Amino acid sequence: MEEPIITVRNLQTFFHLEGRVSKAVDNVSFSVPKGKVICIVGESGCGKSVTALSLLRLVDFPGRIAGGEILFHNRDILKMNTKEIHNLRGDKISMIFQEPMTSLNPVFTIGRQISETLLEHTLCDRKEAWEKGVELIKKVGLPRAEKIMDSYPHELSGGMLQRVMIAIALSCQPELLIADEPTTALDVTIQAQVLDLLRQLRDQSDMSILFITHDLGVVAEIADYVIVMYAGRIIEEAPVTELFRHPRHPYTRGLLKSRPVIGQRRDRLYSIKGQVPDLSELPQGCYFADRCESCMEACRKEYPESVSDAGGHKTACLLYKEGVANGSTTAEDY
Repeated sequence: MEEPIITVRNLQTFFHLEGRVSKAVDNVSFSVPKGKVICIVGESGCGKSVTALSLLRLVDFPGRIAGGEILFHNRDILKMNTKEIHNLRGDKISMIFQEPMTSLNPVFTIGRQISETLLEHTLCDRKEAWEKGVELIKKVGLPRAEKIMDSYPHELSGGMLQRVMIAIALSCQPELLIADEPTTALDVTIQAQVLDLLRQLRDQSDMSILFITHDLGVVAEIADYVIVMYAGRIIEEAPVTELFRHPRHPYTRGLLKSRPVIGQRRDRLYSIKGQVPDLSELPQGCYFADRCESCMEACRKEYPESVSDAGGHKTACLLYKEGVANGSTTAEDY
């Protein structure tokens, strides 16, 4: 892995609700190298989006970042003052949110909202900001850029709005782009176009991307490296090809097994039994134990430490500590 743009160490983001503490993100550590796409994957409620919001200190009450470090070029974002974090957001680090319709202000034109970011973080005047906005709209592949600049969000389709969000996020040429499930609400054709666009922009500017998703098809399409989260913790991480060929953690195997495969007929898709545990009442041992088909007695007594092989494939599972599994399972077995 190359020199990281951002390094996260032991991040903890908790929500305090009615006397209970929900550990949405607990001791999460990872890094994003320059020019690479890192995907965080997992089912709803595993902590993906909270991790992304924590990187820009956007977690709202009753949530708060309880501990850890977020190092951007060796400067801890958690120790920055209000002005410093304000200057960082939208400039060096940008974010694309899940729902473009709710992320854009409905009473302002697209042009005004793109220009606002440029006026805030660059030295250009309003005319220059408008001209750059037109260029950005064209860059993300939308026709009639001048007309779109004069349009309001409700006048555009979901796919067009998502491209506008990408244009706003890229307006100041960020070093890191955080994309929180940017293709979830789009049909497969528009989804493929958005993924192609992100790849092209990454290649052109050597920008790093932290991509949040629950869709393994998207992961296979865009990722260089994959982080699998479950119940607020990282349970497996590896280069994308290695993860798909040799998934190790039973949860990762379950995710791969539950996806539809072209040319393979099944009466029913596989599903992982049970539900994600309550993050305010987590068990003593492995959080996946109650849903795991390979659960051992020891799994209910201690949380497994992450074990890494020579290739950097990391797995938090007692099967590997005990030497029960050999990692030889491949995606073709599913």
